[in-house]
Amino acid sequence: MSEHAPVEPGQVLPATELVRDRIARRWEGLNERVQAKVQSISGLDRTPEVRLIQQASSAGTVTKRVSWLRKAADHVHAGAAHLAACRKGCAHCCHIAVTISRAEAQVIARETGAKLNPKAGVFSMADSEDFGEAFKQATSGAVGKPCTFLTEGSCSIYAHRPLECRLLLNLDDDDLLCQLVEGSATNVPYLDARQHHVASVAILGQHQDYDDIRNWFPQGRANDTPSTQHKAD
Repeated sequence: MSEHAPVEPGQVLPATELVRDRIARRWEGLNERVQAKVQSISGLDRTPEVRLIQQASSAGTVTKRVSWLRKAADHVHAGAAHLAACRKGCAHCCHIAVTISRAEAQVIARETGAKLNPKAGVFSMADSEDFGEAFKQATSGAVGKPCTFLTEGSCSIYAHRPLECRLLLNLDDDDLLCQLVEGSATNVPYLDARQHHVASVAILGQHQDYDDIRNWFPQGRANDTPSTQHKAD
């Protein structure tokens, strides 16, 4: 049962003392509660996940690499989704930065027919000195701004959504910490997916251009219909 009033996805709350205190109280003992959840799935067989990543690594085309990486991400999601606060119709994470590589953006464009902005791609994972500033530039306007593929609270490219979206699972009990607060970075106890993100960068190439999904696809997907959409989760 949630202890807070519902907040519309994308709504940015003022950073009042009440809001800050509510978040601080939620974090009391939260790490221990999350670790207990993670421990409950620590015995799951990770062999399929490793094999899928290996398949991605040896695939001959970028499209196939992305496909295998998606399968690996979906395997992780399936094993941990029952522990997460994420629910259908919750779209807070569709109003934060989603960074994807040019390789993945090109695959999404081919699959969905969405128009790719060729001028996007402002930073590379290999540019360690300039990474921080370039990342801030790419994502500065993302918070509170809906993903261009979000239509009536639904993801219109759900089957083709980015790897980052597939691996984003809030391990708290509700969406309180997903809510956006003015002037504050999101601080959510997400499932640790660093292994997959590192693997995807290595497999797709660390010299790939990266950017926020809104910059790659400023127009979203044309001719979306309710029958092609899935509720964000």
